[in-house]
Amino acid sequence: MTTYALVMVLGSAVVHAGWNLATKKAEGGTAYVFLMAAGSALIWFPLFLWLLVTGKAAEPGTSALSTVAAVAISGAIHTAYFISLQAGYGCGDLSLVYPLARGTGPLISTFAAILLYGERPSALAMAGALLIGGGAFFLAGRDGQEGEPCDPEDPVGPARAQQRAIAYGLLTGVLIAGYTLWDKFALSKLGLNPMFLGPATNFARAAGMAPFFLLPANRRAEVQNAMHTQWKPALIVSLSSPLSYMLILTALAVSPVSYVAPAREISILLGTLAGTRLLEEGNPGSRRRRLWASAAMAAGVAALAIG
Repeated sequence: MTTYALVMVLGSAVVHAGWNLATKKAEGGTAYVFLMAAGSALIWFPLFLWLLVTGKAAEPGTSALSTVAAVAISGAIHTAYFISLQAGYGCGDLSLVYPLARGTGPLISTFAAILLYGERPSALAMAGALLIGGGAFFLAGRDGQEGEPCDPEDPVGPARAQQRAIAYGLLTGVLIAGYTLWDKFALSKLGLNPMFLGPATNFARAAGMAPFFLLPANRRAEVQNAMHTQWKPALIVSLSSPLSYMLILTALAVSPVSYVAPAREISILLGTLAGTRLLEEGNPGSRRRRLWASAAMAAGVAALAIG
């Protein structure tokens, strides 16, 4: 991996952990997810429009149909990702859901990239990927913590809530792998500009969710309530989530998926520190586990950078 790509990936990790902290604290539902999508679409509209008007959205020869299809599919996967992630945060800790999601995604991405794209990472890079993934799962291992009810009226107990949080974390990881692989295809095979794909995906997310949240009166009321009570975290995520992903897309344009996808998981360390220190999650035993897991992930990132 080049120094340029590594800087993009590490910058993305810092921003990514920050917006996940904000969205965990927001404790929002699907209306909040729509608010984030709509905010991102509006904020990044100037960049989207400029690239479209100047003809820099994709390489010359890329058909409009291919561009629209690529953006629509990416938008659908990202929508499912945000809904799953928010559902996980409604049931469990940031320091549980976040590492599970971020650890599952790169492992699937790395091995799928080998099969689909013929990428051949070095042995050292593969060892780094395994260290990062293994550290993530060790981090989320059973430590006596229990979850919180996903719904105040849901009779499910804390233990079952923890199981649901883990399930949502794993599902989110699968969706991360899905959009990573698809967007890599859109960049490398279809020729889309990474700075265009990010904002365009935001528009696809907002457009796809709009009929479900703006037409029914009860849904509009939910969105209005979210605008009044959760506008600050929604604004933070609307700004930083697309920025984080555009940094990753820029790295994907110059480096293999099997290097970029695992390296970005250094955000697990940052997200876990945010959960344990700022949100006071975990217990003494879990903090020790997180220290060892974080060390393993840091070593994995170093191996990827060298490999």
